Amino acid sequence: MILLSKSVMGYAAGTIVQMTTNQEAALVAQGVATVSAGPVTPGAVTTTAIQGRVGIAAAGTSVVISNPSFTTESKIFAMLSNAAADGTAFGIARITPAAGTVTITLLAAATAAVSIDWSLFVQQGEFAIV
Repeated sequence: MILLSKSVMGYAAGTIVQMTTNQEAALVAQGVATVSAGPVTPGAVTTTAIQGRVGIAAAGTSVVISNPSFTTESKIFAMLSNAAADGTAFGIARITPAAGTVTITLLAAATAAVSIDWSLFVQQGEFAIV
């Protein structure tokens, strides 16, 4: 995970994000980010990436990801990615795509901050704006 000192791929400066190892290494080498122990900054995210990690704060039930590649027909995969299980938020109830956003909703409110890995499936013949 890295702490961004500048806005990158739609992520705001000052947020902790997780990207691919190569992307993180490149941003650190460019001086745009520093290595962080995390966790990812909880709350709504705006990004142009087609995969990533988002966080939901304690007592939260959902998170919104904004991305120009998302449509009502988007296929999005998401799963909890916590190192330790949350006692109540042990699964995802639904993933609701819309034009420009997707909302990921937990089965129950989290008792502690939770992380969710997500990915947009781009099928052959489709285009993603990146």
